[in-house]
Amino acid sequence: MDLFGSALPENANRPRHHLVVTRVDEHDFGWVYFYNARDFAETQDHEHSLVGNAPVIVDRQNYGLYSTGTARPIEHYVEEFRSGIRHPL
Repeated sequence: MDLFGSALPENANRPRHHLVVTRVDEHDFGWVYFYNARDFAETQDHEHSLVGNAPVIVDRQNYGLYSTGTARPIEHYVEEFRSGIRHPL
């Protein structure tokens, strides 16, 4: 979680989440991976859902990881990536 910018990185009492891939969209440039907490994926109980877990783009050419966002639909970030605007993780 800390690699993705945990909101409470210094909080020793924060819950430990097990992340799981919940969806993968394939594109000509690579893949977009969506993820969430395993507890949410298994129960659909929003008490266990992560907040701000933006999908990750994996480039087919170099397997680089790139962040997206949550403020806009994923299509916006996919088009940014296609146009050369990239945010490496």
